[in-house]
This record gives sequence, structure tokens and C-alpha cells, in this order.
Amino acid sequence: MLKLTIDQIIALFENDQIDEITKKINLLHPGDAAQIINELPAEYQVKAFNQLSSELASDVINDLHDELREDVLETIQQNRLVEIMDEMDSDEATDIAAELDEHQLKDVLQKIDKEDSEEIKQLLIYDEDTAGGIMQKEIITVNKEMNRAEMIDHIRDNYDDVEKLYYIFVTDEENKLIGILEASKLLLCKSEMKALDIMDKDVISAPVEMDQEEVAGIFRKYDIYILPVIDKENHLLGRITVDDIIDVIDEEASEDVYKMVGLENEDKVFTSPLSSVRKRLPWLTLNLFTALLVSSVVGVFEATIARLSFLAVLMPIVAGLGGNSGTQTLTVITRGIALGELTLHNTYRAIVKEITVGIINGLLIGSVAMLIAYLFKGNILLGAVLGISMVCNMFIAGLVGSSIPVVMKTLKIDPALASSVIITMLTDIGGFASFLGLATLLL
Repeated sequence: MLKLTIDQIIALFENDQIDEITKKINLLHPGDAAQIINELPAEYQVKAFNQLSSELASDVINDLHDELREDVLETIQQNRLVEIMDEMDSDEATDIAAELDEHQLKDVLQKIDKEDSEEIKQLLIYDEDTAGGIMQKEIITVNKEMNRAEMIDHIRDNYDDVEKLYYIFVTDEENKLIGILEASKLLLCKSEMKALDIMDKDVISAPVEMDQEEVAGIFRKYDIYILPVIDKENHLLGRITVDDIIDVIDEEASEDVYKMVGLENEDKVFTSPLSSVRKRLPWLTLNLFTALLVSSVVGVFEATIARLSFLAVLMPIVAGLGGNSGTQTLTVITRGIALGELTLHNTYRAIVKEITVGIINGLLIGSVAMLIAYLFKGNILLGAVLGISMVCNMFIAGLVGSSIPVVMKTLKIDPALASSVIITMLTDIGGFASFLGLATLLL
């Protein structure tokens, strides 16, 4: 496999050796070509993509960074785009079609292969985050009454249109899915056997409206490579392959991480500063108001802080550890929800477990903090205040960190959305209130 470095590509561009770039870059694996183009300086990225053959470009374009792909689609010639989309599977072509403006999409759909155009139109109907939105229409189906020879001839006639032919779907006269057939089993069966005789009738499938995260759960649970997609009447509509699900898992994981800190997936490393500001400002504004709420709790104990100013040094310890503990719990519970580990029957047990972990951690960390405070100030009551408040805040962290995402899920709100800011606010309030309240009573 040819290895081409970023520096070599840049040197060729600087020396205006475009033909040499075209020759070498088209020998690369699509994954390597996409990586190189993504990492090139901005002034060479679109130029490098334009040197790709239509076949290679069709494998590369969806792996480009979002901003770069937008630049490519804004500058690409229409005939070139049509050639690229004609090379793509229906699901990938639909992803590109969804990024085109209405006028551009209309022109492209008129010029590409008529059958491909119809498939893209059908796929555009479905929400992009559903099974219908990620499925591809390229499938091979056989009628239940076909024998081995007929099935092999049918596969031979349609093989060029379908990649990764692990399974053949068996349907009845109304195109309803009734079974699935491994390609290897077809090769080994006797010539007179029909699809109905050798198919697996226990078919795992996904409704077309199923959320893509649930689809990923099916792949994970049953360890499968291909999943048929059906409508409410069990008509076969398409299939989802495991490589599509890898992209979904990566997308969902990134989305959850972004949401937990109040960002959108579209906010990337090289997003324009103004665009990033627009995406981040609402969250920071929310943080401002929660911080004001926390500070108002501290204000209640202003007299205590004025009298015992050294409390201000220790306050961040209680709040900080409580916040970190709450975030740990939130991460565990949110992941459990995403993987389907939490159900109606075991949620209570999970919450009790996290509260128990919080209390135990509070006792252990609080004991250490108590000793440190005593050594620092020589005041056993101060150590007791710090230790007890640590236990209280760790309890709060376990409670809110486990219950808030569960409540949000029950309300059909993404558990990752805003959970962290709510938990941080509650642990800060709980930490300051318990620490300063105990200090007021005991010191």
C-alpha cells in the first residue's frame, strides 16, 4: 500500500505538480486519502479532493470533516457531484443529498441514475436519526419458492449493486420479510432445496422509525453484521450494516459528551469563532444564573464567613469534591441508560448503590479532610465540620447524580442534556449549605 505523507503532498502542490498528486493520491486507500485531505492546510484541501477519481471520492467525501465537506459541496461542479453520487450506496448518497440546498438537490436528482434518484427520495423522507435514515436500499431478496440454482443466478445478476453480501433476505409475494439466509449456507445446501427450507425464520429486524441508538443496541445485543429494516406491515425496506452502526455509536458518544458540557456536535475545532460563540453562549448564560443561585446560598452565611474568614479557604474543597463525585455518578448512570442496562425494575437498586458509594467515599475522604483541617488549624471542631459536610455533599452527589438523568429520561429528555450543570449547581449548594451551616452551629 502506497504511503503518502502530508509534507510530500504540500511539496507537490508548491511545485505545481498536480499530475503527480493525481497519480499518487488515487492509489491510496479511501481511509488514508480522507485522513490526508483532512490534515492538509486549508488552502490545499479542496484542491486535493478535486484530484480524486469519482469512485475514490465517493468513498472519501463522507469521511471529510464537516466544515471541509461543506466547502467541497459549495464549490464542486454539478456534473462532478453527479458522478460521485452515482458511485455511492443509497444511504451515503442520501447523507450528501441532505446537505444540499433545495435548488442544488433538485438539479442533482434529475441528473443521476433514475433508480438511484428514487431511492434517495425515499430515504430523505425518514428522520436522519432513525433506522430509515441510516439504512441502504441496496439489498438482495429471493422468493421463498426459489431453489438453489435460481437463487444463485439471481444473486449473480444483482451482486454488483450490493456490497458485503453476508445474508440474503427471503420474502413472500408481497415483499414481506419471512426469513434470512446465510450466503455460506446457500453454497452448501442441496440443489433441489428451496429458500423456505434452508432459511432462518427467527429474523431480527428493526422498524423503520426506530431511533438509531436503539438500532445500535440491537447490533450490540445480538452481535450481528446486517439488520433488515421493515415497515409496520413487515415489508422489507432496506438493510443496515455494521459499518453504519460504528458511525452511529461514534456519533452518539460524541453527542452525549458535547451535551454534558452544553455544546452542539457542530462545534468543532476549526468552527468559526462567531459560530462557536453562538453555540456556547446560551449554556454559559445558564451557568451564570446557576452560579448566582449558588452565591446567594453563600450570602446567607455572610456573617459566619466574616467572623471565620478561614472558612473561605476550605469551602471550594467541599464543593469541588461533591461536583466531581456527582459527575462520576452521572457518567455511570447515563452510560447505563444508553446501553439499556437500567430498566424500570433495577433503577431503584442503581440509585441506592450510587448513594451508598457516595456515603462511603464521603466517610473516607471526609476522614482525611478532617485530619488535614485539624493539622492545619489545630481545631478538632473545624475538622469535624469539614468531614461531616463532605459526607453530606457526597450523599447529595450520589442522590442527584443518579436520579436526575433517570427523571430526565422518564420525561423523554436526553439525560446528557444539562444534567451536569444541574448536578454541579445542587452539589455546590449542598456543599456550601452543609459546610457553612455546620460552621455556624458548631464554631
